[in-house]
Amino acid sequence: MRARASALSLAFLLLALPGEALAQDGGRLGAVLNRVGKAWSRGDAVTLISYAARAGLAFDLDGEEIGPLAHRQAAAVLRRVFEGRETVRLEQGLARVVGGSPPRAFGELNWTSRTHGTTIPERSTVFIALVYEGDEWRITHIRLMR
Repeated sequence: MRARASALSLAFLLLALPGEALAQDGGRLGAVLNRVGKAWSRGDAVTLISYAARAGLAFDLDGEEIGPLAHRQAAAVLRRVFEGRETVRLEQGLARVVGGSPPRAFGELNWTSRTHGTTIPERSTVFIALVYEGDEWRITHIRLMR
């Protein structure tokens, strides 16, 4: 009977972790992704880097994996992503806490941009992986799919 109760308790904890992490988050993930989205739409690499994890930021840019990089190098990569582009539209997509220790989460941005001086929009999806460090969500990985 005791083993069964322990197994049920363990199963409950495993199922409750993502929801519990989300409840403890108090909406901070959504707020961080909103600020990250605004910085992305402006092409603001400096603000984006201010949300980077202490261990650095990794990228997957159209299938090319880079990093994790220190903040200065990650900012240079972001400046190249934004170079010559302007945002037409940016929408925040799915955001979810997935649990773990430390808690991890992901979010997505649907980015429509165009090359300066053109009228042809290009649609991309930006996936953002985050980790909860200290008292804030920090970006660990950015994946850009065009």
